[in-house]
Amino acid sequence: MRFFFYGTLIDDDVRALVLGSSADGAAVCAATLAGWSVVRVQGKTYPVIARRRGTADGVLTGELDDSAFERLVRYEGPEYEAAALDVTVTETGEAVRAAVFVPSDQCRMSVSPWRFEDWQRRHKREFLARLRARGIA
Repeated sequence: MRFFFYGTLIDDDVRALVLGSSADGAAVCAATLAGWSVVRVQGKTYPVIARRRGTADGVLTGELDDSAFERLVRYEGPEYEAAALDVTVTETGEAVRAAVFVPSDQCRMSVSPWRFEDWQRRHKREFLARLRARGIA
Protein backbone atom coordinates (compact mmCIF):
# COMPACT_ATOMS: atom_id res chain seq x y z
CA MET A 1 0.00 0.00 0.00
CA ARG A 2 1.22 3.53 -0.78
CA PHE A 3 0.58 6.50 1.50
CA PHE A 4 0.33 10.24 1.03
CA PHE A 5 1.59 12.28 3.98
CA TYR A 6 0.82 15.99 4.24
CA GLY A 7 1.81 16.83 7.82
CA THR A 8 4.37 15.77 10.39
CA LEU A 9 5.09 12.57 8.48
CA ILE A 10 6.64 14.62 5.68
CA ASP A 11 9.58 14.95 8.06
CA ASP A 12 12.19 12.20 7.57
CA ASP A 13 12.89 11.89 11.32
CA VAL A 14 9.22 11.59 12.30
CA ARG A 15 8.53 9.12 9.49
CA ALA A 16 11.51 6.94 10.50
CA LEU A 17 10.46 6.99 14.15
CA VAL A 18 6.83 6.11 13.42
CA LEU A 19 7.46 3.48 10.77
CA GLY A 20 10.55 1.90 12.32
CA SER A 21 12.05 -0.81 10.15
CA SER A 22 9.00 -0.60 7.86
CA ALA A 23 10.51 2.64 6.52
CA ASP A 24 13.76 0.98 5.46
CA GLY A 25 14.15 1.46 1.75
CA ALA A 26 10.73 3.10 1.37
CA ALA A 27 11.45 6.03 -0.90
CA VAL A 28 9.19 9.07 -0.99
CA CYS A 29 8.54 11.59 -3.74
CA ALA A 30 6.79 14.95 -3.78
CA ALA A 31 3.06 14.75 -4.47
CA THR A 32 -0.10 16.83 -4.20
CA LEU A 33 -3.73 16.23 -3.32
CA ALA A 34 -6.17 18.49 -5.17
CA GLY A 35 -9.35 19.74 -3.49
CA TRP A 36 -7.89 19.66 0.02
CA SER A 37 -6.05 22.17 2.22
CA VAL A 38 -3.80 21.55 5.20
CA VAL A 39 -5.07 23.23 8.39
CA ARG A 40 -4.22 23.07 12.08
CA VAL A 41 -6.07 20.81 14.48
CA GLN A 42 -7.59 23.06 17.15
CA GLY A 43 -5.21 23.48 20.08
CA LYS A 44 -2.51 21.26 18.54
CA THR A 45 0.72 21.77 16.62
CA TYR A 46 -0.10 19.15 13.99
CA PRO A 47 -2.43 19.34 10.99
CA VAL A 48 -5.34 17.71 9.29
CA ILE A 49 -6.64 18.13 5.76
CA ALA A 50 -9.95 19.79 5.01
CA ARG A 51 -11.99 19.45 1.84
CA ARG A 52 -11.53 22.90 0.40
CA ARG A 53 -10.48 24.60 -2.72
CA GLY A 54 -6.73 24.32 -2.94
CA THR A 55 -4.02 21.74 -2.96
CA ALA A 56 -2.32 19.87 -0.15
CA ASP A 57 1.41 19.37 -0.73
CA GLY A 58 3.12 16.33 0.69
CA VAL A 59 5.01 13.15 -0.05
CA LEU A 60 3.97 9.83 -1.55
CA THR A 61 5.60 6.67 -0.24
CA GLY A 62 6.57 3.57 -2.11
CA GLU A 63 4.79 0.35 -1.16
CA LEU A 64 4.59 -0.23 2.61
CA ASP A 65 3.53 -3.43 4.34
CA ASP A 66 0.64 -4.15 6.74
CA SER A 67 2.81 -3.57 9.80
CA ALA A 68 3.49 -0.03 8.57
CA PHE A 69 -0.26 0.52 8.23
CA GLU A 70 -0.81 -0.70 11.80
CA ARG A 71 1.90 1.63 13.11
CA LEU A 72 0.39 4.55 11.21
CA VAL A 73 -3.11 3.88 12.56
CA ARG A 74 -1.69 3.83 16.10
CA TYR A 75 0.24 7.05 15.46
CA GLU A 76 -2.69 8.90 13.90
CA GLY A 77 -5.17 7.89 16.60
CA PRO A 78 -8.94 8.36 16.63
CA GLU A 79 -8.85 11.83 15.06
CA TYR A 80 -8.01 10.31 11.67
CA GLU A 81 -9.17 7.52 9.39
CA ALA A 82 -7.57 6.14 6.25
CA ALA A 83 -9.19 6.82 2.89
CA ALA A 84 -8.10 5.84 -0.60
CA LEU A 85 -7.62 9.00 -2.67
CA ASP A 86 -5.92 9.94 -5.93
CA VAL A 87 -2.77 12.01 -5.50
CA THR A 88 -0.57 13.48 -8.20
CA VAL A 89 3.17 12.83 -8.37
CA THR A 90 4.72 16.28 -8.70
CA GLU A 91 7.55 15.35 -11.06
CA THR A 92 5.56 13.30 -13.57
CA GLY A 93 1.93 14.39 -13.18
CA GLU A 94 0.97 10.73 -12.73
CA ALA A 95 -2.19 10.06 -10.70
CA VAL A 96 -1.66 7.41 -8.02
CA ARG A 97 -4.17 5.89 -5.58
CA ALA A 98 -2.85 6.13 -2.03
CA ALA A 99 -4.03 5.86 1.55
CA VAL A 100 -4.50 9.29 3.11
CA PHE A 101 -5.37 9.95 6.74
CA VAL A 102 -8.40 12.26 6.68
CA PRO A 103 -10.25 13.73 9.68
CA SER A 104 -12.66 11.52 11.56
CA ASP A 105 -15.73 12.81 13.39
CA GLN A 106 -13.52 13.17 16.49
CA CYS A 107 -11.21 15.72 14.86
CA ARG A 108 -11.69 19.40 15.60
CA MET A 109 -10.02 21.33 12.82
CA SER A 110 -9.37 25.05 12.77
CA VAL A 111 -9.49 27.37 9.81
CA SER A 112 -5.82 28.37 10.27
CA PRO A 113 -3.41 27.03 7.66
CA TRP A 114 -0.59 24.73 8.78
CA ARG A 115 2.87 25.11 7.29
CA PHE A 116 5.44 22.34 7.45
CA GLU A 117 8.46 24.67 7.63
CA ASP A 118 6.95 26.58 10.56
CA TRP A 119 6.22 23.33 12.39
CA GLN A 120 9.79 22.08 11.85
CA ARG A 121 11.29 25.29 13.16
CA ARG A 122 8.97 25.76 16.16
CA HIS A 123 7.71 22.35 17.26
CA LYS A 124 9.70 19.45 15.79
CA ARG A 125 12.16 18.92 18.64
CA GLU A 126 9.45 18.79 21.31
CA PHE A 127 7.19 16.70 19.07
CA LEU A 128 9.89 14.05 18.61
CA ALA A 129 10.51 13.97 22.36
CA ARG A 130 6.78 13.38 22.98
CA LEU A 131 6.74 10.56 20.42
CA ARG A 132 9.68 8.86 22.12
CA ALA A 133 8.03 9.29 25.54
CA ARG A 134 4.84 7.65 24.17
CA GLY A 135 6.89 4.67 23.06
CA ILE A 136 6.51 5.34 19.35
CA ALA A 137 10.25 4.75 18.88
